[in-house]
Amino acid sequence: MRLATAVRSLVLAIAVLFVLSCGLGSHDGPTSPYCVDVAGTWDGTFTNSCGGSGSGPVVVAQIGCSFSAIIPGFGGGTVSGEINGRNAAFTLYFSTPCSGSATGTATVNTTRISGNFNGGASGFGCCNPVSGTFTLTR
Repeated sequence: MRLATAVRSLVLAIAVLFVLSCGLGSHDGPTSPYCVDVAGTWDGTFTNSCGGSGSGPVVVAQIGCSFSAIIPGFGGGTVSGEINGRNAAFTLYFSTPCSGSATGTATVNTTRISGNFNGGASGFGCCNPVSGTFTLTR
């Protein structure tokens, strides 16, 4: 079932990327800030303060300096944020059975993204507060 969810998520991300491909890239115009192109599929690992850890695919879509990601390999959830140069600020939205969110920052380049997050999740078996670190590589 996880594989089916990951495949559906990947297909959705590819469709979004195809429809929005004219907006992908590192600049919106001559006065916009520089941002690294992070669109595509990444291999991710994470650990958190609640004893959780894992790895899996992370599918990132990007329009200008804004990005969103689907994280099926981490138990679901989504991320959205902004890139400014080689730094990013983001919000992680937890998925069922947990609800809540975490905010974080990351250092970004074309082959590696690493960062941390802090927030809270509620629901059966969920951890509050929660903090963690992650690394994405291509």
